[in-house]
Amino acid sequence: MDIYRQNLMDNYKNPQNFGDLLDANAIIVLENTNCGDKVKIQLKIENEVISDVKFDGEGCAVSIASASILTEHIKGKKVSEIEEMSLEDLLKLIGVQLTVSRLKCANLGLEATKKAISEHK
Repeated sequence: MDIYRQNLMDNYKNPQNFGDLLDANAIIVLENTNCGDKVKIQLKIENEVISDVKFDGEGCAVSIASASILTEHIKGKKVSEIEEMSLEDLLKLIGVQLTVSRLKCANLGLEATKKAISEHK
């Protein structure tokens, strides 16, 4: 197993930033109706910076690991940077070639994060 696949599996088995963020000021829950993956993104946004982030949910290894990797990446970043992130940017972070059917799984956390930011504004 290559290092990127190992990283994906490690983030699935031991996700970073998993749980509840009690002082979140932007929260959204999204579900991938095609496969049943569900993610709740909770953000603490201060001065247009994501000062803290947590996620919760259930789903396949790709959706959980992607949300974990994403939350590690966005903590401390400006909201504008996250709004500009694309699926391609996220896939570079993940580092694993995914099948077309798994792209929606990988993108669920990013899509939820962007919607939470949008609703916060």
